[in-house]
Amino acid sequence: MPRHAVTLSRLAHAASGRLLAARHARSLARHEMRRRILTGALGVVVFLATTMGMAYSNLQGNIGRHDVDDLLGDDRPTRDDGQEPPDDPQQGEPLNILVMGSDVRTEDDPDYGETLGMRSDTTMIAHVSADRSRVEVVSIPRDTLVDIPSCQLPDGGETAEQYDAMFNSAFALGGQTGDVAYGAACTWKTVEALTGIPIDDFVVVDFAGFEAVVDALDGVPMYIPEPIDDQRADLSLEAGCQVLNGHEALGYARVRYGVSGDGSDISRISRQQQLVAAIAREALSVHLLTNVPALYRFLDASTKTLTTGDWVGQLPNMAGVATSLRGIEPDEIRFATMPFDWAGARVVPSSDAEAMWENMRADRPIDADITGTGEEPTTEEPTSEEPTSEEPTTQEPTTEEPSEETTPECTR
Repeated sequence: MPRHAVTLSRLAHAASGRLLAARHARSLARHEMRRRILTGALGVVVFLATTMGMAYSNLQGNIGRHDVDDLLGDDRPTRDDGQEPPDDPQQGEPLNILVMGSDVRTEDDPDYGETLGMRSDTTMIAHVSADRSRVEVVSIPRDTLVDIPSCQLPDGGETAEQYDAMFNSAFALGGQTGDVAYGAACTWKTVEALTGIPIDDFVVVDFAGFEAVVDALDGVPMYIPEPIDDQRADLSLEAGCQVLNGHEALGYARVRYGVSGDGSDISRISRQQQLVAAIAREALSVHLLTNVPALYRFLDASTKTLTTGDWVGQLPNMAGVATSLRGIEPDEIRFATMPFDWAGARVVPSSDAEAMWENMRADRPIDADITGTGEEPTTEEPTSEEPTSEEPTTQEPTTEEPSEETTPECTR
C-alpha cells in the first residue's frame, strides 16, 4: 500500500476522533448547563419555599391564640339552624367576631386616663353576612350599664356576678390577673347575655400596636372637621384633610378633650368608627392582596397587635375570610352604635337595641350610622329577602336623603 494512503487513513481517523471529542465536549457542556439551570431553579424554589415558610411561621407566631371554650359555660345562645361556625368561612354561615381594643395603662402612661391596669376601651361586634356581601360593625359603649355573669379566673376561682355595672369592667374583672384571654372570655359572656347573639370568636387589638398597623399603610388619609389640640392625647391637628401617621391615629382614637362634644365615650365612638372606616378604605385602595411586600408589612404589623381565639387566630381561617370578602366595597361595610338611652352619666340599651340584635341574629341588614365611605347610608336597607313569621320590632328607618353637609373625600 502506498505510504500516502496510510497517511491519509491516519489523518482521517484522527479527524474523526477530534470530531467525536468535540461533540462529546459539547454534550457535556449542555449537560452541565442543564444541571446548573436545574440546580439554580431548585435553589430558587427552595429559597422561596423557605422564605414563605418563614414568613408564614413568623406571622402565625405573632398571634397569641387562646382556646376559651371552657371559660364560656353552657348557658349560651345557639344558631337557629344548630350549625357550628364554618370550618370553611367562604361559604354559607354568618360570622360574629367580638373585637376589643385593649388599652393597658401604667404609671408611666397617665395622660390617657386615670385608671391603671388592663381594660377594654373599645368593644365591637363584627358581623359578616353568610353570603359575604356585607360587614356590619356595632359598637357597644363602654359606659353601658349591664349585668355581668360570673367569670372564671386562672386560679380556678370565679368572679361574683355584677348588676348594673359598667360594661367595660367585664374585661377588667376577667383579666384582673393580667391574662388577656380571661378578660376576653368574660366580655364574650357578657355580650352574649346582653344581645343573645352567638359569638364565634374574639380578637383583642393592642392599642399600642395599632400605631404600627397605620404606619404599615404609610398613614391614613382622613378629614378632620375641626382643629384638635389635646395634650393628654399628645395630639395637635389642623382642620381639613390630613394623612395621619400611627401616633396621630392612636391619639385620634383616644382623644376626648379639645374637640366638640361632652368628652364622653359616646362622643368618641363616632370618631373611632370614622377612623376604622378610613383604614378599611385605605387597605382596599392600595390593593394589598396584589402587593406582596406591602401585604407582608401590613400583616406583620397587624398580627403583632392581636390576641385571638383559637379559630380566628389561625392564618388559613383569616385568609379564608379575607378572600371571601375580597370583592366588598367600602359602602358595604357599615358601622353603628348600640341604640341607647341616657341613665345619668351612663347609658342603657334602648328599646331599639333588641331590634338591632334580632336583625343580627337573623343575618338581616341593620340600620347603620355610617358606611366605610365615611358617609351616612343614603338608601334604606330591606328588612329581609324572605319574610319570616316572627319579625322584630322595627327600628326607626334611616333617612333616604343624603346629609346636607358631606364629608370631603381625602386622598394622598
